[in-house]
Amino acid sequence: MKQENFEDYILYYTDTVNSTNSWLQSQNFDSDRLKVVLVADYQTSGKGVGNHAWHSEKGKNLLFSVGINAERILPAEQFLLTQIIALAIVEVLERLINLPGISIKWPNDIYFNDRKMGGILISNTIRASKLDQSIIGVGLNIDQMSFPDWIPRPVSLQQITGREYDHIEILKSILRNFTKRFEHANDSRGRDMLKQDYHNKLYRLGSWNKYEIDGKIYELKIEGVGDYGVLMLTNRHGATISCDFKSIRFVQ
Repeated sequence: MKQENFEDYILYYTDTVNSTNSWLQSQNFDSDRLKVVLVADYQTSGKGVGNHAWHSEKGKNLLFSVGINAERILPAEQFLLTQIIALAIVEVLERLINLPGISIKWPNDIYFNDRKMGGILISNTIRASKLDQSIIGVGLNIDQMSFPDWIPRPVSLQQITGREYDHIEILKSILRNFTKRFEHANDSRGRDMLKQDYHNKLYRLGSWNKYEIDGKIYELKIEGVGDYGVLMLTNRHGATISCDFKSIRFVQ
């Protein structure tokens, strides 16, 4: 396994791994001292949110996980980590694509218009009522040009722009943005800025769309994200509805 120091991160590169998140979880890194990143060309058991798998053609996309000490963030505010990494990714993609349409589909998917470019999977450990180690996994479609039919509405960076990309340079740009954004979690003003920036990038923000809740279809409008990362919507009668990830499905 190759290794490289990059700013305050240690980067590990591997050809194949079961999952970058699982590999980091199995290591005894000193998260008080290090920020550790594993980058893989291919995952044999790539994971998405819940029971979903993450498909990626070997060597075509950016697959990585970051292990950090997250004790500065309270357990009740751990959704900030999703906001930090999502914004770090969005900022890089906006620069590369130079077109409108990049957004964050709540809670943790990266979209271009109505198509999925990437996903985020975070696992946290709590010790003595504080966040301890956080492992942040990212899968980002970069150069893959065809996808299996069972994947709903995928798109890659190369499909959008017609260009091939240096995956590691994109990774390093994301890590630089992540470092800057993570510093904003040090105080209440910075946290408020993170929450507002995430709000402004929300997919379908302020427009009427269909959602399935508990097996029924409703026309609702996303208003933002509330405490603990719940999605806040309103219906045509002005009533507010709050949903966690498991209780709502976006209907295309």
